[in-house]
Amino acid sequence: MTMKRLLSVSILGFALLGMLMLPPLSKAEDSGVKKAVYHVDFGNAKRMDATLRNIYNLVNYYTTNNIEYDVRLVSNSAGVQFMIKNVKGTRFAGNKISPKIAQSISERMQSLADGYDVKFEQCSITLQRTNISKNRLKPFVRTTPSGQVRIVELEGLGYAYIKVK
Repeated sequence: MTMKRLLSVSILGFALLGMLMLPPLSKAEDSGVKKAVYHVDFGNAKRMDATLRNIYNLVNYYTTNNIEYDVRLVSNSAGVQFMIKNVKGTRFAGNKISPKIAQSISERMQSLADGYDVKFEQCSITLQRTNISKNRLKPFVRTTPSGQVRIVELEGLGYAYIKVK
């Protein structure tokens, strides 16, 4: 065997050995449960509607293919306006959202919560800073002390981080 060929075989062998020693790609794969966290920190209604369509596409695929999943949406900052029953009396009251998109957002959120067990979590810090009480949240929205901390926790548990642009 020539020196050049011996070197090539050795490099290939070490590469294969290295690949075998790699840890699994994610914790989500280890458990078999597919996990995703969607981050909403924006106030753009069309973007929120697109985010909810993306979530629906994901959970519909998993449901259709009998794949276990845990999908969450964590909201902070301007995303709070989509988590409350109505924006009257808040700093978001002046935002112009078409009735069609507002209805789509509301119906999709309800459908995802009720029909697909998508969990919605709202940052308590945002509620405090915007003077919005917890009782104004939609019934299926739960609070978390900090949206940012919650996202980091979920990523540490193997959740894929998704933010629709």
